[in-house]
Amino acid sequence: MKRIIKILLYILIINPLLLTSCWNYREADNLTLVRGLAIDKAEDNNYLVSAETADMHEEGMEGKAKSVIIESKGETIFDAVRNAILVNVPRLYLGHTTVVVISQKLAQEGVTPVMDFLTRDHETRLEMHPVIYQGNEAKEIFKAKPFTAEIISEEIRDMLYEQKRISKAVQVQIYEFMECLASEGVSGIMPVVRLEEIAGEKVIRLCGTAVFKKDKLIGYLDEDETKYLCFVLDEVEGGVLTVNVGSKEDNGKITLEILKSKTKVKPSYKEDKITIEIKIRIRAVLDEVRTRIKFNDQKDLDELAKIAGEQLKGHIENVIKKAQNSNSDIFGFGLQVKRSLPKVWKEKGKDWDKLFRELEVNIIPDIEIVHTGLLIKSVEVGE
Repeated sequence: MKRIIKILLYILIINPLLLTSCWNYREADNLTLVRGLAIDKAEDNNYLVSAETADMHEEGMEGKAKSVIIESKGETIFDAVRNAILVNVPRLYLGHTTVVVISQKLAQEGVTPVMDFLTRDHETRLEMHPVIYQGNEAKEIFKAKPFTAEIISEEIRDMLYEQKRISKAVQVQIYEFMECLASEGVSGIMPVVRLEEIAGEKVIRLCGTAVFKKDKLIGYLDEDETKYLCFVLDEVEGGVLTVNVGSKEDNGKITLEILKSKTKVKPSYKEDKITIEIKIRIRAVLDEVRTRIKFNDQKDLDELAKIAGEQLKGHIENVIKKAQNSNSDIFGFGLQVKRSLPKVWKEKGKDWDKLFRELEVNIIPDIEIVHTGLLIKSVEVGE
């Protein structure tokens, strides 16, 4: 009898646990999983949303999910997303979206509507990557020929990760851009993509950085300028530095591969003047030599490191001046002042736009060339 009672109690305890389920569980067949979004502003002032979905039922040649594009229009972005039901598809589910491509035109008007939708919708993830499309309509990006993935959005995401390793692209997530919008003393940035035609095929190219003033796109940095921006932001993970050496006739070039880079930004206040000091320490290896100049000893390498530092300093100064002319503090110098010198910011912060344009920035590069490989001079015929 006692054994029977124990068994009944066990059933009563375990059975409810087996019957429970997630409160917001949805059948997968009732949802369309969205991998990426492209958002445009239509001529009638409505929003055009193009959703790239992964069709698991219609697989590609190698058993991979096939990309299917669904377009819908609405008075708001959320309205456009929900209107996708009208084109006879299950409701769009945004929980797996990795990339949001925003048209240049919409970004120039202001990205607040896009950010508002992405941060308010309960399905979207703030780790998504916003990208600016440099062209007519953002939906054009889904016409590209993918190389590494069947899904265009996943290819863009992979490109962002790979390009960041060589410091030719910034990697921004929705929450990071929103922090810039909400903060004083810093302007937002996003990576940029466009389509290029190669051998008759349209392919995706990452092409620098979009510069914002508040929520509006105001300009661009190219790939090289983006690299020097990454130095200031302490986001250099690798890549190369090309150093011009010798006379103009010689047109000598040396390539340094970056092994490690560390940047420290320090604001100071003296005699009623704010100054920014940027110290950049780089460990690099001499990777390629295109000059007749020989590097026979450490003294020659130290001289090369000095030349490389001077040229790096000049490139960074040019990018800073470009940002100052646009009056967009994409480096977050103002935010650094606010954190390090709160009393100064309290007094001067309201005039930061004017102060930033005239801000004195001192760049102190320190490059160490740790070894040179097998050869210390350029390869010549006959060697």
